[in-house]
Amino acid sequence: MILIPLLLFPAPLPQEPAQLHVLSAQGFGVDRMSRAEALGRAFLAEHGRRGELRLRRDLGWSRTADRLLFDRLVDGYPLRGEDVKVVMFRDGSAIVEGAARSMAGARAVVAVPEEAAVGTALAAVAADGAASVVRARLAWEGRRLVWEVRLLIDGDGTWSEDLLVDAADGALVGRRDLRLFCLGGGPGGRATGSGQVFDPNPVQTLDDHNLRDQNDSNGAVPASTYFQVTLLDLAGTGYLDGPWASTSPTSNRAYEPSGQFIYQRNPDQFEEVMCYYHVDGFQRYLQSIGQTNANRRQQKMDVNGTTVDNSWYDMGTRIITYGSGGVDDAEDADIIIHEYGHALHHDVQGSIGGGQNGAMSEGYGDYFAASFYDDALVGEWDATSYTWGSIHYLRRVDGDKHYPGDLNGWVHDDGEIWSAALWDIRMAVGREIADNIIVEAMSLQSGNSGMVSGANWLLTAEQQLYGGAWRPYLEWALDRRGFLPLPSGTVVLSPQDSSPISGTATTLVLTAANHAGKGYKILASRQPGPNPLGPPWNVTIHVGLDLLSLSLAQPGFVGTIGGTGTAGATVLIPASIEQKPVVFQAGVFDAAGNLVELSKPCAIRTGIH
Repeated sequence: MILIPLLLFPAPLPQEPAQLHVLSAQGFGVDRMSRAEALGRAFLAEHGRRGELRLRRDLGWSRTADRLLFDRLVDGYPLRGEDVKVVMFRDGSAIVEGAARSMAGARAVVAVPEEAAVGTALAAVAADGAASVVRARLAWEGRRLVWEVRLLIDGDGTWSEDLLVDAADGALVGRRDLRLFCLGGGPGGRATGSGQVFDPNPVQTLDDHNLRDQNDSNGAVPASTYFQVTLLDLAGTGYLDGPWASTSPTSNRAYEPSGQFIYQRNPDQFEEVMCYYHVDGFQRYLQSIGQTNANRRQQKMDVNGTTVDNSWYDMGTRIITYGSGGVDDAEDADIIIHEYGHALHHDVQGSIGGGQNGAMSEGYGDYFAASFYDDALVGEWDATSYTWGSIHYLRRVDGDKHYPGDLNGWVHDDGEIWSAALWDIRMAVGREIADNIIVEAMSLQSGNSGMVSGANWLLTAEQQLYGGAWRPYLEWALDRRGFLPLPSGTVVLSPQDSSPISGTATTLVLTAANHAGKGYKILASRQPGPNPLGPPWNVTIHVGLDLLSLSLAQPGFVGTIGGTGTAGATVLIPASIEQKPVVFQAGVFDAAGNLVELSKPCAIRTGIH
């Protein structure tokens, strides 16, 4: 495995941005642009920051809000890594988010000409491959004015980098690789074609972790791992081009005028079909759940575009490159969608920052792959080339990581904290509702958002989409992962292990500090519910006969809260519903049998491994 650092910054970005909440955006201008600019200026004024605003990207409407992204200019130069994002909701309220860094004492000194800065930048990447200049501009890095030189490098793959050259003395002071890696490092008149793919990969299809690449051999995987699929809306040119996906950057492209793209895994054209089918399908899924402005464009992909065992999304060119080292990355749909997750994040957020925001991007990529293919392990087939043991995966979204104690500064590791919270939400409320909330929240936040800010954006998105109906489920997940701890005294029901191995019991812990000595009941269901039910249960989960016997038979599901304000119950998920989410909720009752307080609902899903 080749590990390549994601970001190289002289100083980390602030992790939790400043915000301005405006109950009504009225009076901040008549048209949307002037209103957004006025809100942005009010944000700077509230935080005592100097500077002007310049539109960077008009992100348009998400499902709930109109969004515009601005650069903050000081002395006419933009601040690198500082977004001012203006979010104007349909109800008239608005939120502005940005880093709001102090520029007191900053002085613009330009002693180095552009040509010299470009020469320094080109020299720094000479060993990496042939480079061409995309742009050069003056910008602030901290309180230092630098030449930001963006280069397109053609080496083992093609990618973009920003090189930072001090405008005062000409020293190279920083580099930012614009790739986001997978490893630890339409129009009318279109045609329908056919293809053959893995869906999503041979290991997940067969649950066989003994499969190996065998140097890209066709015989390495059984015929049962291939699926015949329909390729929608092809342009009719014989190539894999459509409204939402294109392999046009790829060398030696698949060309089938008949529209029949039927290959086994050995030829590189197989990976082209994989990329087109899975990216096209994921974009169509997003539109089907109402996210009609989330990377709604033709995503270009360079399939097998590098020989390293890695893949990346390039924020400069907006092209995805997949690697051919080990198992070809584009043979594993988890890797395909992970990288598309970066493209989606970049598009709807408007930019991707460093630090926690970069880690969140990795978490989003892992989550979307896991959610779309309904499996908590990510990259099982790809990982057979670089992991050991009986079970292979790149990362998983159902681990036990917790914020902030498990932060270590590595974006892929830290991303597992974020993806775990998103997976908890999905277990609790179901795929489509969770994905809608998650994509919407991602579209509202900025490149300055850290994980706590991102957690609050999830609650904001849920409120805008569903009016708070699913908030208790989100609160459980965000409390469980440490992002937004619930107030002291809140009744909380949470599993010690939300992903127990099939056939293994886990413990539900009920914490009710204010209700020692009171009775409680725990109910289980396969269906969450947005509205409280009436007597006799009064819970929000849908109580059906399918799991009522489970609720009444499990040890500790009915009892009395101890003197410490806690109780415990053991649960073993029936084999008939393993690998499907089960939601639980507890009610606390007084001596007369009246409901006193409900816990937040929680969820469990068993796993094979």
